[in-house]
Amino acid sequence: MSQEIFEIVKQMNLDNLEVQIALQCAPLISGLRFSNLFNVNNEQADYLISLMNEMHISWKILFRGKEKLTMLLYKKDILENYFSDIRVKNILKNSGYEKNIVDEEDISGLIDTFADRYCCYMQTKKYFPHEMGLFLGYPVEDVEGYLKNNGENSLYTGYWKVYEKAEEKIALFSEYDRAMDLALSMAYERQNILKLKEVFEVDSREKKPAV
Repeated sequence: MSQEIFEIVKQMNLDNLEVQIALQCAPLISGLRFSNLFNVNNEQADYLISLMNEMHISWKILFRGKEKLTMLLYKKDILENYFSDIRVKNILKNSGYEKNIVDEEDISGLIDTFADRYCCYMQTKKYFPHEMGLFLGYPVEDVEGYLKNNGENSLYTGYWKVYEKAEEKIALFSEYDRAMDLALSMAYERQNILKLKEVFEVDSREKKPAV
C-alpha cells in the first residue's frame, strides 16, 4: 500500500463492505488471483454473496463465528484446472484427502473437506490445514516448499512464503498492491468496485512502456 493510499484509508470507514473488499480481495476481482479468503461481519454476508454472484465468483462458508464468518471466494473453472495438476493432487492425498475425490477432481468434495478441516481448526486451534495454500491458489512449488521446510527457510515473504522464483513472485506481489491501491481509491471515491478489473486493465496499459 502506497503512503498516499494509506493516508486515504485512515479517513475511511473500515467497517464498510466495499472498503473490506478492496482490502481483502482486490487481486481476485482484478483478475490477478483466482481465490482468497474473506472475513466479513455476519450481517454483511448476504450482500457480499450477492456481489460475488454478480461477478460470477463462487463462494463457500468455511466458519461462522459469533460476529464474523470466513468465506472462500474462488473462480471455479480456474480452480478446477489448478487441482488437475499432479503435484497438487499428491499434496492433497498426502494431507489425507480421499483418493477418489482427488483423482476425480471433485472440486465440491475437495472444498467441503477443506471447510470441515478449517472449521475444526477454528473451533479447537489444533491441526491447522496447511494445504490451505492450494485452495488459495498459491503456486504449487511454494506450497511444496512450505510443507517440506515446515514454514522455514523461505526466500521471501509477501502474500505467502516464496520458495522458488522469488523475483517473479515479488513482481506479482507489487501488482497485487497496485490492484489494492486502485480498489481503495475507487471505494474512497464511491465508484463501483465491481468495475475494478476494467480499471486495472486500463491502468496496466497506461503504465506499459512504449515500444
